[in-house]
Amino acid sequence: MKATLSSKPTSDTRIILVLKADKKAAVKDFEAGKGSVTVRYKGGKTFIYCGLGEKKDCTAQSVRAAAAVGARKACELKRKTVSVCAPSAPCDTQSCAKACLEGTVLGSYAFSKFKTEKPRSLGAIELVTKALSPDDLGLTMTLCECTCYARDLVNDNASAITPKALAEEAARIAGRTSIKLKVLDEKAIQKEGLSLLWAVGQGSPYPPRLAILEYEGNRGSKERIAVVGKGITFDSGGQNLKPTGHIETMRCDMAGAAAVLGLMKALAALKPAVNVVGVIPSAHNAVGSKAFFPGDIYKSFSGKTVEITCTDAEGRLVLADAFEYVRKHHKPTEIIDLSTLTGSVLIALGETVAGLMSSDDGLAAKLFEAGEKSGERLWRLPVYEEHSESMKSDMADLRNTSKLKKGFAGSITGAAFLKEFAGKLPWAHIDIAGTAFNESEERGEVPKYGTGFGVRLLWEYLAGK
Repeated sequence: MKATLSSKPTSDTRIILVLKADKKAAVKDFEAGKGSVTVRYKGGKTFIYCGLGEKKDCTAQSVRAAAAVGARKACELKRKTVSVCAPSAPCDTQSCAKACLEGTVLGSYAFSKFKTEKPRSLGAIELVTKALSPDDLGLTMTLCECTCYARDLVNDNASAITPKALAEEAARIAGRTSIKLKVLDEKAIQKEGLSLLWAVGQGSPYPPRLAILEYEGNRGSKERIAVVGKGITFDSGGQNLKPTGHIETMRCDMAGAAAVLGLMKALAALKPAVNVVGVIPSAHNAVGSKAFFPGDIYKSFSGKTVEITCTDAEGRLVLADAFEYVRKHHKPTEIIDLSTLTGSVLIALGETVAGLMSSDDGLAAKLFEAGEKSGERLWRLPVYEEHSESMKSDMADLRNTSKLKKGFAGSITGAAFLKEFAGKLPWAHIDIAGTAFNESEERGEVPKYGTGFGVRLLWEYLAGK
C-alpha cells in the first residue's frame, strides 16, 4: 500500500473524521456519534463521514478507530484510493494525524490468501495533514505493515506455520539485514539440554526450534532487551486434550512469536539506536504416541526440575527454557515476553486489554504508558509470594500448574512460574491470550482473527529508550 502526504484532498473518495461539535449542516441526519459512519455523494465525489463523538471524550484511539471504520467502508465501496482528512485536533495534532494513518491502514486489512474471489483493498492513501513529516509517514507505515505481517502469520494454516517455518521467517528477516541469527534445531535442542522445549515438541512430526535474532543498533550501550515470543504453532493440549469449542483456533497460540518477528522486521527497517534480542521458542504441542505425559518430571535448561501437572500448560515450559538460554548466552539487561498464555486473562480483562505482570515497577510503568500511546492497552496484575508458593511441587522443584483450586488466578500463577526463570533481571510478562485473536466482529482498527497485537506496543516502548 502506498501512502502520501498532502495539504488538500485530491482523491474522488474522501474519509472525513467529524466531531459532534464540528458537524457541518451539509451532513444532514448524521449525529457524528462515536463509531458511526455515513456516505454522501456530491459533485462526482464520495464522502465517507466517520463520527468521533464528543470533543471532550476524543482521544488518539478514537481517531484510530474512526479512521478504521472509514477504511472498511471504502473497501466495501470497492475504492482503491482515498484521501483521509484528519479532524481539527481533538488531541495532540501529530498523534491525531498518526492515528488517522494507523486506523486507515490497519482497518483496511483483510486476510484473503484462501479466497477464490479476492476482496477489494486500498492501494493508495493520501493523508491530508501538515502535522506529519515524510519520515513520520514512513515510520508509521512500516509499523502498520509489520503488524499486518504478524496478522498474516497468525491467520495462516498451522500446517504451514510450523516451528521450522517460524525459524525460516527469522532467517528471511536476518538475511536481508545486519541482524544476527542463531537457530537450534531438534538435535541441538536436545544436545543443549532444553528439555522443557523438547518435551512439548517431541510428539509432533514438526519438531521444535529455538530462533534468536540479535539486533544491535547502539554498540555504545550496555543495555540489551530480550523480547521473547511464545511460538506454539498449534496447541492440541497434548494428553490433556482440548475439547471442541476451544481447540479450533489454536493456530493462534504462536501470536507472541509472530509479534516478535514483526518487531524485528520493523527494527531492521527503521534502525533505531537500541539493542534487542528477539527470541522465538516454537513447538507443536501434539497428542500421540511420543507426546509427553502428565506426571512426568523434566530438568529444565536452568537445572530446575518441573513436574508436568498438565500438558496443556505448555507455553510456560518453552518460555522457561528460552529465558534461561538467552540469559546465559546473550546477557540481556531485561526480559519482556509476549504469550497467549492463559484463558484466565480473558475472564479478568476481556478481549481488549492484555494482562501485564512484572518484577519491576519501572518497567511495568513504561510498558503501561506504551500501551496507552499505541492503543494496545495493558493492565497490571500482581504476583505475590502466595502465587509463587502455589507453583512448588512435592516431587520436583516446580510444577507447571498451581495448587490453587482449578482456574483460580490462572494468569497470575502462570506468570509466577515464568518469574522463577527470569532470575534477578527486570522482567515483564504480557499475556495476550485475549487480545491476539479476535473471534468477534471488527472493532476499530482490530480485525477479526489475528490482530498483530504487540508490534506497535513494543515499538512504542523501545522508542522511549
